[in-house]
Amino acid sequence: MLRAKSNQFSFYGDHIYDRVIPETHFLKLLDKVADFSFVNDLCRDAYNPDLGRPAYEPAMMFKILFLQFLYDISDRRIEEEVNFNLILKWFVGLAIDESPPDATSLTRFRERLGEERFASIFNQIVSLAREKGLISNRLSIVDSTHVRAKVDTFKMQANPEHTPDKDARYGYKTKNKPFFGYKAHTGIDADSELITKVVTTPGNVHDGDVFRKVLDDKSQMVTADKAYDSKKNHRLLKRKKKKSAIIIKKNRKSKRLKKHQIKAEVAAAQRERPKIERKIAELKRYHGLTVARYWGLAKMAIQNLMAAITCNLKRMVKLMFLQREGKPFTPIETPLGITVPI
Repeated sequence: MLRAKSNQFSFYGDHIYDRVIPETHFLKLLDKVADFSFVNDLCRDAYNPDLGRPAYEPAMMFKILFLQFLYDISDRRIEEEVNFNLILKWFVGLAIDESPPDATSLTRFRERLGEERFASIFNQIVSLAREKGLISNRLSIVDSTHVRAKVDTFKMQANPEHTPDKDARYGYKTKNKPFFGYKAHTGIDADSELITKVVTTPGNVHDGDVFRKVLDDKSQMVTADKAYDSKKNHRLLKRKKKKSAIIIKKNRKSKRLKKHQIKAEVAAAQRERPKIERKIAELKRYHGLTVARYWGLAKMAIQNLMAAITCNLKRMVKLMFLQREGKPFTPIETPLGITVPI
């Protein structure tokens, strides 16, 4: 059962919000870019209309989660910020005198939706970007990054089986740098730098084995580093009629592949790989993808999806308002006084 929508736009409430929220604020621009009511439709089957107390609308809960990842703060902190910050309260759809959902409600909301529905929300936002003509499909760039598990690895040295996160695994950032946790596999559209694919795996999964899942079917060409260089992946691209710009390993003996690498188009595509490195750095530095917030693969997947959604929504605002129309904007400043790039 869902609560009736707040009548935040009474004469009094509307007047106050209009007075304090500048039209150039990032959240004002985002509200013009995306209508989040689709979240209600995607999540309708997760609620029983006849049982329990009325719940907050899924769209409102999702907006609060988005703000949490935008500012990279805890459940309790975002509850406080939405309660006392008028701009955030307006964005999520609360009246001035209404209280937001508590931190426990956010936990239940994540559990209720699960990984599958968050993936559907991510895909819907990518589809919206395609409808607005933001994604070119010329070139897709694929890469991965490690995410440390939320565990004490020093205690695990004495008893490797003693870990609260049973899904996390040991992997390697480099040959001599192990980590315990997960991998976030990402694919971006090179021209828009929007994230089009997100996959989460335990840390011991090889990057090349996930290539099929992180491949954007709409892209015309794909580039990735040497970890993705395998006969299977090259054949996959050939079967899907996509051009391969995967960097090949030095010990490759195939003359055909070596000749392919020196083509101007392929070399140019490979030079665009720093774009995904910047995107991953943004995910880790500003949106919490350095350390897992939760235990378990399913919850880590939700974190990965929400971080990607956050980056995409920021990027869509920039592409539609700041670059295309050249409009000024109010910088995103976190409750801790940190300016988040857009």
